[in-house]
Amino acid sequence: MVHRSPRFLPVAPRAPEGSERHTEAAAMPGPRDRAAYRFWTRDIVRFQDLDRLGHVNNVSFAIYLESGRVDFLEALTPGSTDGSGTGWVIARLILDFLNVAQYPADVDIGSRVLRIGRTSCVIGQGLFIGDDCFGAAENVCVWADTNAGRSLPMPDPVRAALHTHLTEDPRARHG
Repeated sequence: MVHRSPRFLPVAPRAPEGSERHTEAAAMPGPRDRAAYRFWTRDIVRFQDLDRLGHVNNVSFAIYLESGRVDFLEALTPGSTDGSGTGWVIARLILDFLNVAQYPADVDIGSRVLRIGRTSCVIGQGLFIGDDCFGAAENVCVWADTNAGRSLPMPDPVRAALHTHLTEDPRARHG
């Protein structure tokens, strides 16, 4: 069972209207810093998430990220992740394993928008137990017609919703 309770925290100033990238990237906290995120989803470490050493296994990191990503995208664009018609699909996940996580624990999943393109966006995420970041990720999400199997330009309301959480990580991998 996923415990979803989005929490909004103060955020650094965003770029001027019309800008697709944050112009003060150096001032933005990095992905390992809780202050980098305004949107939060809570999950729990389950006993089934553990490997034979008692650490959260690698697959569970991706599951926590998925829970946070779906919660985030649904909050911004309701109905967009149900898998039918037009909505979000994930095209790429880059995950950094930063530390071990153990049972029992609450997992806080922070999500933010790093970049917005014509048909896709990059969602940055951090996995935290308390103040300890144990995983960080970048997800490329594509706006697509799932029936036709092709990407589509994002509608203006979707783009506007993404802009409400646009930040930029100064160490972002994609240019």
